[in-house]
Amino acid sequence: MIKLLIFDWDDVITLGAKDGYFACYHKAINGVGVFLSPDEEKKRILAKWSKPYREELKELLKDNLDLVDKAVQMYEKEYWGDTFVDSLTAVTGINELLIKLKEKYILAVATGNHPKMLKERIIPHFNIPDVFAQIFSTFEIQDVNKMKPHPYMLEKIMKDQNCLPDETLFIGDAKTDVLTAQNAKVEPVVVLTGHLSKREAQDLKVKHIINDITGIETVLNTI
Repeated sequence: MIKLLIFDWDDVITLGAKDGYFACYHKAINGVGVFLSPDEEKKRILAKWSKPYREELKELLKDNLDLVDKAVQMYEKEYWGDTFVDSLTAVTGINELLIKLKEKYILAVATGNHPKMLKERIIPHFNIPDVFAQIFSTFEIQDVNKMKPHPYMLEKIMKDQNCLPDETLFIGDAKTDVLTAQNAKVEPVVVLTGHLSKREAQDLKVKHIINDITGIETVLNTI
């Protein structure tokens, strides 16, 4: 029986995060005088996806590593300004859905987003209800080797919430989310509002694929 639902946040609960991150990275490297083709820029960002933004910027600026510190400052200015938040929208009906799910399940979040951004800006901006027993961010992990797709984030949440892998679902939008779930022996659910297409999710052997998070009740009714 499923007891615990763990959500990736970006492009699962709020949408547009991928575009927001890309915009912040784009402005950061342009701000230090580096201009890549759109395809190369995308390739380098995705190569380090789910890693800390300094690691992303190192990849983007791998030919100009002396500019990384300055680019980090540029990125933080954009991220904590309006560039990121202005890219976001909320899934229609998400607040009502979360309240309903909270009646039956423990809800938690495993995210690459900054906890301060979530708690002080995004959650208040979209009036997301206080339903999460735990929000765990990669910014709280000291060892970069324990970030997605390492199972550490899910294992910690399951331990803290006293739940087993077969009592847990992890809902995400990216390949790293699927691999994280599989590495933690947790059933993944993919939403098609982020990185993965249906075919890509199927190629990763994902059983449960939904258009957006509002389809999660259908999945839960079949398990």
